[in-house]
Amino acid sequence: MREIALEAWGDHEALILKPPRSPLSIPPPRPRTAVLFPRREGFYTELGGFLPEVRLRFETYGGLSRKRDNAVLVFHALTGSAHLAGVYDEATFQSLSPLERAFGKEGWWDSLVGPGRILDPSLYYVISANHLGSCYGSTGPLSLDPRTGKPYGKDFPPLTIRDLARAQARLLDHLGVEKATVIGGSLGGMVALEFALMYPERVRKLVVLAAPPRHGPWARAFNHLARQAILLDPGYQEGHPAPRGMALARGIAMMSYRAPEGFAARWQEAPELGEAYLDYQGEKFLKRFHAESYLVLSRAMDTHDVGRGRGGLEAALKRLRDLPALFVGIDTDLLYPAWEVREAARLAGARYREIKSPHGHDAFLIETDQVEEILEAFLP
Repeated sequence: MREIALEAWGDHEALILKPPRSPLSIPPPRPRTAVLFPRREGFYTELGGFLPEVRLRFETYGGLSRKRDNAVLVFHALTGSAHLAGVYDEATFQSLSPLERAFGKEGWWDSLVGPGRILDPSLYYVISANHLGSCYGSTGPLSLDPRTGKPYGKDFPPLTIRDLARAQARLLDHLGVEKATVIGGSLGGMVALEFALMYPERVRKLVVLAAPPRHGPWARAFNHLARQAILLDPGYQEGHPAPRGMALARGIAMMSYRAPEGFAARWQEAPELGEAYLDYQGEKFLKRFHAESYLVLSRAMDTHDVGRGRGGLEAALKRLRDLPALFVGIDTDLLYPAWEVREAARLAGARYREIKSPHGHDAFLIETDQVEEILEAFLP
């Protein structure tokens, strides 16, 4: 078991403080917003809803090559954002929404993007966009409904993982990218899988980290409890954007993101500090996320089943056999166990690698040295 010498209790839950392989970083990024489905077209969701307009907030790092063959599209997890890498300058930071500022100045996978790192902007055109339905600049429950001039709120239509993938595909159109390597972890891994099945001609390589081919009963049960913590809160029922139940929802989720080994390593001698850690994460979450976005995206996760409408899981995953693909499990992942990811890789005829960590599901965000080593052997 690895010992944690120092852990940052920042906006990205647990980043082990260690220097990246290259100390160089990218220039301060500039978030942008694109209207991808304009009002003359609109966006019909898979479940029958309609959005008059869809915008995605995104960031890019590096540039598209003359051959247009170096794009990498990275999908974030449930409460992530488009801010993949770099550190915002003060002017950009102050121009952001309060929720985006609460997320923090530093990108959520910053140690993997930069000169001399695995996603080097001098080699790759790296793209990261906030998912449809989120609260960090893309169209979501906080957005104004053009038909009423008021925020969608509880009237925002339910989404599926396929809706999220379709919006991201339109972003590639907007950026002039025909084909990309797609990478995602957790919810982002689900979107990456769906993207590859929906648009195989647009995928150069596929990387799925800590994500299953179907959101099964165990994972759905955690989502159910987290949503109930929000839905049963009187504050939510009265329309509060950050009801106290969200803090409990985050604590429940954190228990699925971590593992007993990590808790024991840190708090064996003072277990009450583990409880305080969950409370701390819950309080932070109240400041940086919106209840309706949490409900929309967690419900979208529960729709995830690549076999739906494709003849089942095995038949669907076999469609990936001609695509270079890498599935990465985590040995202590309680939410999406390694065996589940390993079996998906077998059915897809893909490579399989495993992160060794006491940190559970969140290890794909924490063990960036292992992630970089795994990607090095696959991306070139």
